[in-house]
Amino acid sequence: MSLAIAAGPGLGGNESDPDLFQPYGGFPDGVKVDNGFVTLPEYPRIGFEGKADLHAEMKALAG
Repeated sequence: MSLAIAAGPGLGGNESDPDLFQPYGGFPDGVKVDNGFVTLPEYPRIGFEGKADLHAEMKALAG
């Protein structure tokens, strides 16, 4: 989510630890770190939808 927050207003970046606070933290599935940079995927909303493990967790909580 912080990736989307930084990208939305064009802040240029933010510090992230993709392994911290799983399944809530990290980047959406398929996002690769290349030389310290990532490209924001074109997902609607804020990106939670792009994390299969988080989606499963939320579905179980709602279910």
